[in-house]
This record gives sequence, structure tokens and C-alpha cells, in this order.
Amino acid sequence: MDLDELNRLAIRKAEALKVDDAIALSARGTDSMIRFADNSATVVNRVEEAELTVYLAKEKRRAIASTSNLSAAAVKKFVEDLFKSMKGLPQAECAPLPEKVTKYSQSGGFDRKLEDVEEKLPELAKVAIDSSLAAGGKRSAGVISAGKATVAILTSSGTTGSDSRTAITLNIRSFGEGEASGHGLSCASTLRMFDPAEAGKRAGEDANRMRLASEPDAGKYEVLLSPTVASNLVETVARAASAFSVDAGTSYLTGKLGKEVASTSFTLTDHGVTDGGLGGRAFDDEGSPTRTTRIIDQGVLGGYLHNLTTALKWKSETTGNAGLIAPHPWNLEVGEGDSSYEEMVKEMNNGIILTSNWYTRFKNYRTGEFSTVPRDGAFLVEGGEVTKPLKGMRAGDDLQRLLTSARLLSKKREWVQWWEVDTPTLCPWVLVDGVSITRAYG
Repeated sequence: MDLDELNRLAIRKAEALKVDDAIALSARGTDSMIRFADNSATVVNRVEEAELTVYLAKEKRRAIASTSNLSAAAVKKFVEDLFKSMKGLPQAECAPLPEKVTKYSQSGGFDRKLEDVEEKLPELAKVAIDSSLAAGGKRSAGVISAGKATVAILTSSGTTGSDSRTAITLNIRSFGEGEASGHGLSCASTLRMFDPAEAGKRAGEDANRMRLASEPDAGKYEVLLSPTVASNLVETVARAASAFSVDAGTSYLTGKLGKEVASTSFTLTDHGVTDGGLGGRAFDDEGSPTRTTRIIDQGVLGGYLHNLTTALKWKSETTGNAGLIAPHPWNLEVGEGDSSYEEMVKEMNNGIILTSNWYTRFKNYRTGEFSTVPRDGAFLVEGGEVTKPLKGMRAGDDLQRLLTSARLLSKKREWVQWWEVDTPTLCPWVLVDGVSITRAYG
């Protein structure tokens, strides 16, 4: 069955069960991938997946579930079993579905060349590897993933729509002498904007520069966050702006609407659909049109992300960010600054440049206290000059203090998406003051 037929089958069965509201959301994705290690390809494959998600509501009870067993008989049984499971659920206030939506925006990132890019992946991987070697890296490992995702929706109120997106991402890690390593990314919604050479170059240069790295002294530093690192933290800010997180008591942005939560140089926007965006779509999981939402405007928290149910509770309106359970961002954009990377480094008196990180963990979601582990390229800056590479440290702060201390942002921004950043984010370099750095081994 195609996606529209699959949705019709699920909705017909739901209507036969006399539900109040029903949503069928089907998705099909094709992903081509090449994995490489020690400068050579190790795995090349192509995966096709399909899934159906169904939402049912009756007498203030709701149930949601997904299945990948998509035969006609299996879908009918799946909907019926889901309906039966609602009987034991408690009642809760929930918003009815909107009236039939008839038109969605169709702008955004789609490239037919990425539908059949599998044969080009070895060549693209070689470009990244060769660029890393030329920049000083000794060996490289990583993955390129490219493909197309299509999502179709049908609701019991008659809303129907379909949207397709393409994306290609490269994650490359290069290694030098001893423990030296560097990291590079390239993410794009079109093949034309994909730049494996630049990603490989960055990884190789940092791997070469990280020779003889040492641990820093513990203390407070100016820290220059690369788009890769900044995006990881920005995504947590956007998720804290979900009204569901606020209601659940896990958001540091609780009670801060209209208040200053960042420096005046910092603006954060979510786009359902945007040119160049790797994620998002024209409609959310409830069939509401997605849109552009200003989360933080020149440092001030402008609003939370809503679905229909959270909007009902907050006496607001949906922002087109459903999540049937929790509203979530689609494509994030941090506003550009007015500095170059070189100017930002020269502004640092006693600082550290961080190019990559992992294991971001929260001590307290409610206060925004977190720590993260820098890895790959990290460098000490003294008097505006890079003086030596660093390793073996952890950076800690709370999100509001970090953002209110953002002093400079770069003019140039990059799209970031990888295993530490689920939500595609267009982000600049960000210079912040007073970040706590501790040593990893003593």
C-alpha cells in the first residue's frame, strides 16, 4: 500500500469504532549509507523503512502507538487493539482536532539527486578522506548518510497532506599521533550544498594540531563554542521551551515568559519549513500547519512551543509543533552575529576553543545545570593567540547563565545535525564568558 492508502485504511477502521478523533500518520524513508574506517570504506548499504502511527481519542481518553507491520489485516487489528487499550486509561483534558486543513506550504529542502545517491557515496567519502590526509590527519573514520523521507497524514476531520524531505550528512573523525583527533561535519538538504572536502580538512587539521595536548588548569574561562558544540546546547534550550517540559517540571524556562533568558545578541527561532533545513515538514502530527516561531528574541523568552492540548491548557494557540504527546522543535536557527572567527579569537584573553563535544548530561533539568565533555580539537587561547592544544577536561554551567554571558556570535553559520544533535540547527560560533572547566583526571 502507498502511504495515503495506508492512512485511509486506518481511519476507516477508527471511524467504524466510533472514536471522537483519529489521526493516521504514515512515513516511508530511504537511506543510503557508507561507513569508512582506516581511510577505507567498510560498509555500503541501503535501507527502506515504513511505519504507521495512529492516534485515537474517545471520551477524554487518548491512545497512541506505532507499527511497522503494514498488511491490511495487521493494520485493522492494530487499530482495534489500540482502541481496546483505551478503556483502562484515565480521562484527561484534550483538545479536539482542528477543522479540515486544505493548504500547506511546500517550500524547503528537497533534491532529487539525493534519492539515488548511493553510487556516489564512495566518491564523496574519498573526497573527505583525501582532504583530511592533505591537512595532516593520519587516518579517518566516519559515515555519510543520505536519503529521502516522506510523511503523509489523514485525520478524521478530513485533513490530508504529504511532505517529502531530503538530507545528506557527513560525520568524519580523523586521528594523528597518539591520542590526537579532530572532528568534521557537513550537513545539507541538497547535494550542491554538501561539502565533504571542508569537513575532512577540519578533521585533519585539528588531528594534526592536537599533538602533545595536555590538561588545562581548572578554573573559569572564556569559551569559544563551535557551531557543533553550540548546537548541542541550543537544542536543549529549544526542548526546554516545549510547553510539555514546562508542565512536567523539567524546564529551566518555567515562569520566564517575557523575561530575559539570554544576552541581547542571542535570538533563537524554530522553523517548520525553511530553505536549507534538513528537518521539519509542512504539517505537524495533529495536521496543523507548521510555522516560524521566535522562541528567544534578543535575549527575551517570547513563547513556548505548543500542540493543541498544551495550547488549550495555556489558553494559547498551537504553534504547529505537535508531537502528539510533547511539542518539539523542527529546524532551529540561531541569529547571526557580526564577528569573524578570527576576531573572536583575538577578543579572548584567557580562553578555550571547543570544536566538538559529547556526553552532555544534566545535574538538574529544572535549573538547567549541565556538564559536557569536550573531545577532538580543543585549544588554549592566551592574549588573543592560540598557544597549545588541550585534552582531558569537562565543561560545566547552567543554560541561562551561559546564554546571558554570550558576548560575540559569528557572521558565518553552519547547519549541524549528528548523533549529539537530533534537531537540525543553523548556528554560528558563540563566545561566552565565565565557563567552569574541570580536569578529567584529578
